Amino acid sequence: MSIKRKLILIGVCIAIIILVFTANVFRRLKSEQDVEDIVVKENVISRAEAYRLLSYLEYDRSDRETLSLGISYADKHMSGWYDTYVNAVWKMGLIEGNITITPKEALTYGACKALVDGLIMKNPSYQNIYTGLSFDFMQAEEEMRIPEFLELYQAILLATAPEKKLVEEELLFVLGRDISDDNRDRIVTDLGLYFYQNSKDYEVFFTQMNQMNTNDENSVNQEASITPRVSDKLLVKQVSDHLNEYIDKGIHVLTCGPEIVYISAVSMEKHVIHNVWIKQGKDKNVETYIHGFDKSFEAKSRLSTDIEKTVGDITIENKKIVQISVKPDLIKGKVLMTEDDFIEVEGYGRVPLDEHFRIYKLYGELSMEPTSSILVGYETTDFVVSGGKISAALIRESIKAENIRILLHTTGFNDIYHESVEFTSNTEFQVSNNEEEKIYEAGETVKIEPDNELLADGRIMIEPTLESGKIQILSIERSSGIPKYRGRIEIAKGDNGLLVVNELPLEEYLYAVVPSEMPTYYGLEPLKVQAVCARSYAYKHLLANSLSSYGAHADDSVDFQVYNNIAENEDSILAVKDTYGKVIEYKGDIITAYYFSTSCGHTTGIEYVWADGVETPYLRGRLMAVEEDSEGVISLAEEEKIYQDLSKEDNFRSFIADKNFTTFDSGFNWYRWHVTIDVEDIKSTIDKKLAARYNANPRLIQTLVSGSVEEGNAVFESLPVDTLGDIVDISVLSRKTGGIVHELLITGTKNTIKVRTEYNIRALISPVNDTVYRLDESGVDNLNLLPSAFFIIDKTQEDNRLENVTITGGGYGHGVGMSQNGVKALSDAGRKYDEILTYFYEGTEMGFIYE
Repeated sequence: MSIKRKLILIGVCIAIIILVFTANVFRRLKSEQDVEDIVVKENVISRAEAYRLLSYLEYDRSDRETLSLGISYADKHMSGWYDTYVNAVWKMGLIEGNITITPKEALTYGACKALVDGLIMKNPSYQNIYTGLSFDFMQAEEEMRIPEFLELYQAILLATAPEKKLVEEELLFVLGRDISDDNRDRIVTDLGLYFYQNSKDYEVFFTQMNQMNTNDENSVNQEASITPRVSDKLLVKQVSDHLNEYIDKGIHVLTCGPEIVYISAVSMEKHVIHNVWIKQGKDKNVETYIHGFDKSFEAKSRLSTDIEKTVGDITIENKKIVQISVKPDLIKGKVLMTEDDFIEVEGYGRVPLDEHFRIYKLYGELSMEPTSSILVGYETTDFVVSGGKISAALIRESIKAENIRILLHTTGFNDIYHESVEFTSNTEFQVSNNEEEKIYEAGETVKIEPDNELLADGRIMIEPTLESGKIQILSIERSSGIPKYRGRIEIAKGDNGLLVVNELPLEEYLYAVVPSEMPTYYGLEPLKVQAVCARSYAYKHLLANSLSSYGAHADDSVDFQVYNNIAENEDSILAVKDTYGKVIEYKGDIITAYYFSTSCGHTTGIEYVWADGVETPYLRGRLMAVEEDSEGVISLAEEEKIYQDLSKEDNFRSFIADKNFTTFDSGFNWYRWHVTIDVEDIKSTIDKKLAARYNANPRLIQTLVSGSVEEGNAVFESLPVDTLGDIVDISVLSRKTGGIVHELLITGTKNTIKVRTEYNIRALISPVNDTVYRLDESGVDNLNLLPSAFFIIDKTQEDNRLENVTITGGGYGHGVGMSQNGVKALSDAGRKYDEILTYFYEGTEMGFIYE
């Protein structure tokens, strides 16, 4: 090969290398630009960053990202990573919704002052913010420097009332990186997992600011006050670009919930990580597990002894372990109650929790669990104790759900707190606490009041000495009279009275649930259906542990399943025994078996009933059409084609009015109903209930703030509201599967609102003072809710003024899952209980919980 050709090839190679290098540099610059996307000088704060920081005054990550988008940009190219922060600041009322200046630009002193003045207008506690700042806002058009904005931000946080402050200063030890379920980066720390997208590292600014403050304090005999200036050459670091620099170090941060706002300092000083699960320690190697993260550490010196599978505190300095404090002491016992600051263990009473309390699940795959994972009523957990406090809980085995704990209400299900509890038994019974016990004869009466000395040592246990015994609570009255309870009764002191819990076998609990939820005269097959549903429902709530702070899994009211309002009987016991242990499963998981009284002829999907409902394959809603052919076999009616889509107003109106179309609920009184409500009564009900419904979930009650529904440009926001004024109109905005009203528009002279979810809708236009007439025209009074949200509205007006509305509907209850009266009809048509269950819960099969 000639020299000339060689030189050409060398030149080409060099050119390629330069091109590749240039491309990589360009890509990196572009990547950094995509993250920052800010066109400001170094050391100058952008509008976007100022908006980001200010948004944390009122919104955490979850709330910010679920806000409806109300901003618009004058140029679509202004949009960027900061959109949710800009939208949040607009929601706070600090900027206009029509954005004419790109957030990428620098924040001026004048623009900053306008933001702060807006804060002061909203909250007078900020009125002294300007006092004590080391700078002023005289140069309104000048670009604001980062350290000065940080100084201002610190002053705002100091002036924020503690109960309203969403941000906290934390010292975190960084262990590594994690990816969340929605594919977002998080850092793993000793205090948990934190998102850090868009977070900044302001360490250099805080360091120089602190140095200047120290210099100012040390300065004396200064004749003039000169505002210190931070170097113009300091660079802002994006946390995401420098994550590896923080691993095995402490970082001083400002956090808002599970999100890092910014880093203010990085530390290499000694740091103690508390209550770590130490998998193994040998020689200089220590394997740990912290917040779902396997982490290996090197010890500064060889371990004096091998350690494994234990809890301890580890002290780290310069990335190495310098001390390990093992915690070997354990206590065991049945968990009776869990709270944020204690766990009550049988035999030990209420044991306080360590500040850094952890829960580790040791069986199966090792994991850290949430606080709700310690199931009351069971002994599957060991507790690591140190210094009189529980440092960690070790869940060693899975739950075999044999017992359930039920919180008992007072008479009329009015309250969970009892002023006193009076009881007896049909057999000899024992009353005890942690210190003493006493035997009483059958029929003897005992009364417990809050000041009873037996409660001084914890809770009181009442238990029959014979298996056939039942405790009768004389201070409670139910539909069947004075209730009798199987199992054990516990009485504990609560915040507002006595709490009463009944612990008993799950199967025996169902004896008194089935008749309380379904009339036993429906027959054995429907009762079997109810038993399987109730068992599935109870099992799910038992594992959910939602009432652990009261020492229970569920209560005895309609909030869960009604228990012992109607006493157990032979039929209910037989239905439970004939289905022993059987539950409904979908793809191997036990379902939450929702059920209700009566359908309108069509069920609906769970996502249209509860605010947090997620579309579920076995809870989709179905038309319950029935036609019997010559052989008595159930088949689909021809008219079903007409009513496949009841989300259309005309279709649903025809369906509700159709007296010839037969469904499995057609023969029951609540299948159809109607009520006429005067507009003044509606106004009165709304005025009484609206604020409470809004406060329960602001997202579900939204006020019209601009535009109109008719013109298609309506903008609704969640704003505190307690009245609409006079009612001008009521109309259905949208329907979903089965015709259920999903959104209701109520127009008033003062406010117009959009109401979502069937409970809110049923509550706000409830027939409190009017009679609801059912299918046979029998009347029902004093209903605090509409029977269902499957209805149509007809309006009466006089002189162009709304006088009253007639609501015609169908069904009773929420309409998700199984219609109990539909079960009766299917049973009468010859279906067996397992067939009936798969009819309502499509795609499911029978499972067994005691294997």
